[in-house]
Amino acid sequence: MFQWLSYFVQAVFLLVVVYFALYVALELRVLLISRRVERRKLSEVAVPTEVGGEFHPLVSVLLPICNESTVVERLIDAACRLHYPANALEILVLDDSTDGTSKLARAKVEYYAARGVDIRLIRRQDRKGYKAGNLVNGIRCSSGEFFAIFDADFVPPEDFLLKSIPCFKDASLGFLQTGIGYENRDKSFLTRFQAMEMGHQQYVTVGLSEDGDMASLSGSSCVWRKACVEALGGWNASTVTEDVDLGYRAQFGDWKYAYLRDVVSMSVLPETISAFRVQRERWGRGLIHSAFKHVRQMFGQPMPLMKRMHAVSMMFSSALLASIYVLVLLSLPLNYLIDFRGASVQWAALSFFALVTVWALDNAFGARRGARLADRPGIVRTLWDTYLYVTMFPPMAWYYFAGGVRALFGVYGDFHRTPKGRDERQSHLPRINTVLYAGELFTLAYSALAILVIFREGNYFLLPLNVTVCVGFARVLYCSWKERHEHAEDCDSRLDRVLITGATSAIGAALALEYAQRGATLYLHGRNAVKLAEVAERCRAKGAEVETQHMDLRDFSALQDWLKSLGPLDLVIVNAGMNTHVGATGEPEPWDAVEALLDVNLKAAMLIVQSVLPAMRSRGCGQIALLSSLAAYFGLPVTPTYCATKAGVKAYGEALRGGLSPEGIRVNVIMPGYVKSPMCDDMPGPKPFIWLPDRAAKAIRRGLEQNKARISFPFPLNWGSWWLAVLPASISTCIVRWLGFGRGH
Repeated sequence: MFQWLSYFVQAVFLLVVVYFALYVALELRVLLISRRVERRKLSEVAVPTEVGGEFHPLVSVLLPICNESTVVERLIDAACRLHYPANALEILVLDDSTDGTSKLARAKVEYYAARGVDIRLIRRQDRKGYKAGNLVNGIRCSSGEFFAIFDADFVPPEDFLLKSIPCFKDASLGFLQTGIGYENRDKSFLTRFQAMEMGHQQYVTVGLSEDGDMASLSGSSCVWRKACVEALGGWNASTVTEDVDLGYRAQFGDWKYAYLRDVVSMSVLPETISAFRVQRERWGRGLIHSAFKHVRQMFGQPMPLMKRMHAVSMMFSSALLASIYVLVLLSLPLNYLIDFRGASVQWAALSFFALVTVWALDNAFGARRGARLADRPGIVRTLWDTYLYVTMFPPMAWYYFAGGVRALFGVYGDFHRTPKGRDERQSHLPRINTVLYAGELFTLAYSALAILVIFREGNYFLLPLNVTVCVGFARVLYCSWKERHEHAEDCDSRLDRVLITGATSAIGAALALEYAQRGATLYLHGRNAVKLAEVAERCRAKGAEVETQHMDLRDFSALQDWLKSLGPLDLVIVNAGMNTHVGATGEPEPWDAVEALLDVNLKAAMLIVQSVLPAMRSRGCGQIALLSSLAAYFGLPVTPTYCATKAGVKAYGEALRGGLSPEGIRVNVIMPGYVKSPMCDDMPGPKPFIWLPDRAAKAIRRGLEQNKARISFPFPLNWGSWWLAVLPASISTCIVRWLGFGRGH
């Protein structure tokens, strides 16, 4: 059994090495073609430079967008700047948004439509099919012979159509891809790596296009012939890489493609590791799914051997990258299953590392060419930069491996848009981000263990692989730590827009004054109009801008409308509350008072959270503080409904904290003891360790800044109340009565 396992592991290792060798050889061939193309400057000859001529077919510019508030306006501006005869151009903004993007897009569309631009905003009833469904719906509403498609983060050059459309004089040309540049490529090591890695793919595509080989092309900054799209049945929503899927189907047919590298649209790269890992898992899942979906059709096509080899290499390059992670997982058992003293094994290992070295240098060269990097570092710096570039491929292998496994289990349509730039760095992240992050931690620990075993067993041939894996995963984990740290700092310093309900109460008024400062905008709610105006005036005197709202929180419809009109908030303190108590001889609390407490203390609090949460989620930042009470630990006989509502608020807030923390949204439960106020004075029973409102407000602010799960005070009363919840109820009840909180007070 052990021997058969050894043979199996060696066979997997050999298969990956052989496929990798084929991939490297074919890529070197293509890069040589790309260099010849570059020397001859064929792209300049192929791209028509005249702007006149009579070939001006009707073009529909399709702009599919979904929750892209940070980039949608510049996208529409760029589309409306395109140079092309106005009577032969229409622009369709295909809006699938569920946030404020729609409002921004509609305003831009109306602005340009009023100035004579043929532009329309098109919305669907649902997001069925995601981007693919959006495009299919868009072409139904279009009238063009050609479709120019730009994703939300793209900015095409003004002469894009004048340089690309003349190529379609060739009736067999089905679609055309142009070059892509990245305006934020030098923001960080991560963006520079992405620019180089995708620049390498573009440089390879130059050679593939010149040689007439299959290529995997982007679905943005491209032009499609309507007849080609209709003949192929349009975009297919069964995969998250619908553009690659359509490109494969076109190339298997009788349609040709063209690649214009020197027509460059600018785009924006993900600037955070969380956005990058989610994007690459989606790409890996879609590309691997598309490869296996079309492999039979590819082998059924009549192709010369060299072109078929290029097709296999290109279609399964994502599977090859995913298989590198399999080698990482095998690195530990290989120490025990293979005798590295054998000559054949040593030669195989040396061959593999030689291939990696050749591939790395070749890849880095193509990457620099494709990304149009002008700097020319020295030899030592080049080798070091190349190594750092290579260290990012093991984490990418993990993302593609995870995507491939999900595709294997039939997860094809789980689509999550990629946040653009830093403005969206902590927007709502899908659950797969947490899974990928956990995998990074596991792989770093696993490879570190493999290194220890390598030194113990003396199998040093595996050392370069595991060291590179450790460096790569350590880098992405550092990026994750840095992302969370910067996000926390941003949230700490962002207190421009603060909402406080119950601002006319003692604690509410003290909190309003605590957060009143120059540059801050306070939204204050209160039931007492006179007191609310007084608090607002004192806050304005401290330099804050103040908006007030005098309303009954039991009017849930009006409350929800008001909260949604406020837009994104940095801090929401749900402070409004009421109290009632039993009669002097134990009569039940009045039922109308019980209903009012449930509505204000609990239901209104929940509604406030649900109303402000979407805006916080859209930007991945915000803080919600829910005012509970130490009475939530153990119910007092004199105020049973009050204690019940505060216990509900406590449980609700703690549940929200666990669910929203991964999204960058803080939730805190405030549990004060007795604070001097009219409501406190009306409560029956003793009031030990009573605090003044100003002291309570400062303690609450400190706790919120430290992001404490529970902000409870004063300590003696907090400690005693906690024990009441821990002890058996019979004992706690006796203690409460002994302290004077029984009936009849």
